[in-house]
Amino acid sequence: MSWYPTKSCKRYLLNSIAISIAMLACAQAWTLAQFIPTVEPTEIYQLATPQKLTIPPIAQSEISVTTKGESVRNPGDLLAPPQFNTFIVREFPHIWQMRVPVDQVNLLYATYEMKAENGRSNAISSEERSISAVPVVLEPLPIIEISRDPNTNTALVQGGFRLKMDVSGSQVAGQYIGELAVVVDRR
Repeated sequence: MSWYPTKSCKRYLLNSIAISIAMLACAQAWTLAQFIPTVEPTEIYQLATPQKLTIPPIAQSEISVTTKGESVRNPGDLLAPPQFNTFIVREFPHIWQMRVPVDQVNLLYATYEMKAENGRSNAISSEERSISAVPVVLEPLPIIEISRDPNTNTALVQGGFRLKMDVSGSQVAGQYIGELAVVVDRR
């Protein structure tokens, strides 16, 4: 084996490792906001939502290298770049509360929409460069009854969503922001 191909393979492997470390260290896509607890609604059909919501930064363990096995089938697999998990899922079950008549608890449903600072729907955008956006999917979680008031024949219910982020297309590390819209309606 000549010296040049060995040097080339080492350089390729070192570059792959450097890129991997940079992705783990720098790809901290966040969404900005600060969770301010909701005040329990007192009026019927009053929707109480937080003014801001913080989604914790993506941890290295969430995007760490995904391995399919500890062996390779051919030598070329050793040179393949590592694969990272780019799909992050978070749950936020307690985003809103509403007081409703007891007989309407099972008739409620919620819809959610996230809008990036750059106007793009179903996305969040970088706080530094709004042109960089990350697509998101918001799936409603079941609405649950928290308590009942027999004096007013009302129930306090709450709901939330599952946030799915695809960070594979993010161009900028750092904080990402978006505006959340919550609509609660009856069937």
